[in-house]
Amino acid sequence: MPWSSTDAIQQESEENAGRTGHSRDTENSGDAVSRRRYLAGAGAVGGAVFAGCLGGNGGGGGGSTGGGSNATAEKLSVAAVEGSGRLFKRLMEEYVVDDTGIDVSVQLFPYANLFEKTNSILSTQSDAYDIMFMDDPWFPQFAPNVDPLLQWLPGDLPKDQLIGNVVDIATWPTPNAPTVPSAEGMEQKIRGQVIVGNTQLYAYNQAYYDQIGAKAPETWSDVYEAGRKITDQVDGANGYIIRGKRGNPAMANFFSLGNAIGGKMFDENWRYQWTSDAGTKAVEFWSRKLREISPDGVTSFDSDAVLTGLGDGSAAQAPAWPSAASLLLDPDESKEANNITFTPIPKGHTGAKRQAPTQGNWIMGINSHVDDSKKKAAGEVIQSAISAEAQSKYVELGGVPFRHDTFENHMDAQSWFPALYESLQNAQWRPRTPLYSEFGVNHGQLLNTALAGELSPSEMTQKAKQQIESTLENAGYYD
Repeated sequence: MPWSSTDAIQQESEENAGRTGHSRDTENSGDAVSRRRYLAGAGAVGGAVFAGCLGGNGGGGGGSTGGGSNATAEKLSVAAVEGSGRLFKRLMEEYVVDDTGIDVSVQLFPYANLFEKTNSILSTQSDAYDIMFMDDPWFPQFAPNVDPLLQWLPGDLPKDQLIGNVVDIATWPTPNAPTVPSAEGMEQKIRGQVIVGNTQLYAYNQAYYDQIGAKAPETWSDVYEAGRKITDQVDGANGYIIRGKRGNPAMANFFSLGNAIGGKMFDENWRYQWTSDAGTKAVEFWSRKLREISPDGVTSFDSDAVLTGLGDGSAAQAPAWPSAASLLLDPDESKEANNITFTPIPKGHTGAKRQAPTQGNWIMGINSHVDDSKKKAAGEVIQSAISAEAQSKYVELGGVPFRHDTFENHMDAQSWFPALYESLQNAQWRPRTPLYSEFGVNHGQLLNTALAGELSPSEMTQKAKQQIESTLENAGYYD
């Protein structure tokens, strides 16, 4: 069964964080603060909220309700990604515009084009768009050019309902992450707001598991043992399928397993840690054990091949993102739709022995280079979009939530919501550095080489350490 690559799945193809110990301030919820209600009570907010805010170099094309620092723009422009951005656009049209009275124009771009657009706008201090969509691996690069969020919200951030990891991943510098030289001197502030609660899940064929008498996989050892039996006992089925294409695909496929068995990729001083015995065992397990029970040709497999294998039943199990779930569970698209079950990413059976699904959130940020009237309007729009009422609507539209109460009130909306809710609370983000896009690709190239049998696991991790630490040293990470 051929699968066409959609932009929602392209997020996984192109790239795609567990800090449960990070404290979350409990504040009064600012849910569903409409523009009308906000203006009526604006005196309570006061000028102090906006003190120290820097204006931009233009209005970006929208009107405003008046002049001076109290103006609120009537129009906003948003640059968003195809796929997930379409749901955001509908949320604007069906809830937020009425709630705020602000006309929100959402323009959609393919993944790679959006990165180029965002980079161009923010690096040149352009005011062409007021709110930018950023995939979370981009955020360390772009965070210095988006405004601290809280000063523009008309109410409090509902931190008591936001899952802690989605607050942390939109904070810069990132809490409990190694220090980044480019962020030296920056005060740690929330500079964005997650709008898509993506985290990697695990998909497996329940019928195949039943056929061999296996329970849902809890560890990577369970995955291998069940996969080996399926390969041996189920005609026409491989026990696993690796997404091993050179570069980002291989890295995205390996990262959660690497964290589960090998522990964190870096220590607090940005030293690569997967040369350890646990890290090397993680590479060995992925490139040797899982390779044994995967189909031929996995060194060239991207997400479309993985989805094809799961959907037509030729593969029994693999990691999968929420964007894939709707396809795999659609009987018109997937022959095995009634047999696919989603569970959290398995724990390591050796080494670190932890569960670490990869976090993959889309983050909204307010462009620092637009004028204050636009920033005030953007704050209202973001506050409305993340309210309990808006998020209920978002789930109805097919959106991926990130609030505790949204999950609790809509757990039956998707069969994979329970797994996603658990996963978001112990997820692991990709390394929080602007350099990840560079060394992540290189690491994926080496993983692909190990998968092809051209490097031993220990040779692969040693080469990775040399390459990555050379990149970081040249960027001043070890001064």
